[in-house]
Amino acid sequence: MSARKMIPFLLLNIVVSSVVILTILYLWDNREGGSASTASVPTTITPAFLPNTAVPQPEIAATNTPEPDDGPPVHTVQAGETLGIIGQLYGVSVEAIVAENALPNENIIAVGQQLVIPLGGTSTPEPQATAVPEEAVLPTPIATQPVGVGEAVVAITAVIGPTQLSDEAVMLTNTGESPIALQNWTLLDADGHEYEFGQVTLFAGSDLRINTTSGVNSPTALFWGLNEAIWTPGETVTLQDSTGATRVTYEVP
Repeated sequence: MSARKMIPFLLLNIVVSSVVILTILYLWDNREGGSASTASVPTTITPAFLPNTAVPQPEIAATNTPEPDDGPPVHTVQAGETLGIIGQLYGVSVEAIVAENALPNENIIAVGQQLVIPLGGTSTPEPQATAVPEEAVLPTPIATQPVGVGEAVVAITAVIGPTQLSDEAVMLTNTGESPIALQNWTLLDADGHEYEFGQVTLFAGSDLRINTTSGVNSPTALFWGLNEAIWTPGETVTLQDSTGATRVTYEVP
């Protein structure tokens, strides 16, 4: 076959090949488009982090505070205090403190003494004070002081009811400026009777009564325990300190 006769076959072959290629490409494009159109796109988005949420706070259980003791307070006497000062501190009267603690003398209290304060401080109305007659003279309160500070002067100021056992007594007075301890001091008469003091403190400006008869001792009164009177007019009363030295004498009127 000559070259001229082969040219139509070559052209036909080229046309057929082109159609086949175009057809393949068309089908291929349609397949990719369909796949893309039918592909399912995930709609669920997983969050990268959780949003802030309120954290529930634990409930704090209320605690019941113990109620304070309803009993009255107890005050320990300090140096320099009087019942008036203590009464003002708690808002109660001197009379109420004296009655609550059965004090024999509102002017004599000791350092370290414990006093029950009535009425629970200021929570209870203070009792009305009893009016004092104008002619009555109230003693000046004596502030407590440590024993041994300043000068103390002890004097025998009287012998009451000599020769009468039920009334007979010797009166001591501290006329100095500070209290004095009388422990192991001795009171003597001319006939050899001796009374030795125990742990007794005589405060400045206060009196102490030594009764000849028997009885119950108190801060302001002591009892010798004798069964007969010993003091007679003209007799000398002698007071000696713990060393045996005579501190003061007194002649019974």
